[in-house]
Amino acid sequence: MQMPAAVRLLWLLWLALMWPRAAASGSSEEHLRELLTTETLLIDALRDYIDALDKQLVVIKSETAAIEQIHQLVGNRVEQHMGNPLNVLTILKRFQSVWPLLEQQANATHNLANNLPDYELDLPLPSEEDYETALLNLLRLQSVYDLKPATLSLGMVHGLKLGSAMTWSDCLEMARNSDRNGDYAVAKYWLETALGKLPAENNATNSVGEQERGKVQILEASLNMDYRAGEFFNALTTAKELLLLRPASQNVKKAKAKIERAINGSPAKFQPNSKSRAKLTKSVEQLIVDELCRSATQQPITGSRLTECRQDISNLRMLRLEQLSEDPLIMLYHDVLSSQQTDQLISMLDDVPRLQESKRAAFEPLKFTNLAQKRMRGIHNQLGMAGAEPELWQARRHSHEHVTQPEEPASTSGHVARALLNLQEARLGGAIVFPQLELSVCVPRGSLLYWNVRSVSEFSATSRSDYRSRQLVCPVLLGAQLSAWTELS
Repeated sequence: MQMPAAVRLLWLLWLALMWPRAAASGSSEEHLRELLTTETLLIDALRDYIDALDKQLVVIKSETAAIEQIHQLVGNRVEQHMGNPLNVLTILKRFQSVWPLLEQQANATHNLANNLPDYELDLPLPSEEDYETALLNLLRLQSVYDLKPATLSLGMVHGLKLGSAMTWSDCLEMARNSDRNGDYAVAKYWLETALGKLPAENNATNSVGEQERGKVQILEASLNMDYRAGEFFNALTTAKELLLLRPASQNVKKAKAKIERAINGSPAKFQPNSKSRAKLTKSVEQLIVDELCRSATQQPITGSRLTECRQDISNLRMLRLEQLSEDPLIMLYHDVLSSQQTDQLISMLDDVPRLQESKRAAFEPLKFTNLAQKRMRGIHNQLGMAGAEPELWQARRHSHEHVTQPEEPASTSGHVARALLNLQEARLGGAIVFPQLELSVCVPRGSLLYWNVRSVSEFSATSRSDYRSRQLVCPVLLGAQLSAWTELS
């Protein structure tokens, strides 16, 4: 016998109030038997309630322990953990689904959660836009680095376990967003991954019907995607499978009839969607950039044409140089700064506190203090570039949320070269690529990348920039990258 908790409590209260009246109105054996029968029913109902309560507590304890375990693993490595887009998506997903469900289950357990803060009013919560942005960021990284949904959903990137595993509902959301962005093939891969993550029917830890409910949602999404993409035979197969699960569904029956009319070629009954669902094509340059970014994720640097050593008289040490390109000249200076020196420069950023206040601030140029600028002027003497007049150094922070476009100096500027000093490496991604040269460089921490932005014979204020020196920063897969940039005249 199943009875809502509130109804059972009211019934017990009514019984307590009416018991004296019932005893006074009749004391026959028959009436006592009726009362015993009623009591037996109440005991059974309370046992059912206790069993249901125990199941709810098991779910609440399990979910809470899982989240607590994640927090224990993160510890003080908050920035490193949040630098992973999979972890960001998982956290936002928990605020959308797990925590509201836990609050609902806790409130249902005999009002034991009256002292909990109101989920909607008392707590700062992520918006729907935050969740959608996290999904799009992960889809962008998947596209650039050609990550497979099956491994990405397990938190695996290039064979490394880097993030939290995704649930079937996470994969379903990824599929829907891929479809909205016109990538039908990727969306179908995510749907297949979502199906593989559904709980087993004999898994007692999952609520009854979750496996079937999840399968219905995934098949409905697949049906809509196939129909909009013109894959009518696939859509018809999916509709028949849905009818086996939901034989009384009128919507599925109507969809099946509509698909059959489309297959039979009835133009009056079928009008294709005016919005093209074909995969959005990328430019040739973007395809080259993606390939360069993928090739630079595992190797520390790109192989050079020429390696040489140069003496740094001011510090009495040898510098190792790599010439990556002769025309335009691109040089990589290794170990310009030590780890201690890079940490000191990072601490001399004026705008570090603003990184925690605004997402936008993380992508804007950050200012170094005057003391940091003074220290960094010595780098030019150390590299043998004392004759070049540098601009002020600016720091830039790149994470998985940052999308960069190819940069090139203005045609009227007097800048002849550009330099990048890496202060903090990303764990994966963040390479500097030159699309026109098909060159990618992963700059190690404390090293400097130098490249000319004008042809050797055109070092003048009115000369045109060298299009081959256009460069951009690959998306960061894990962690964050902090670098210092300057122009040289």
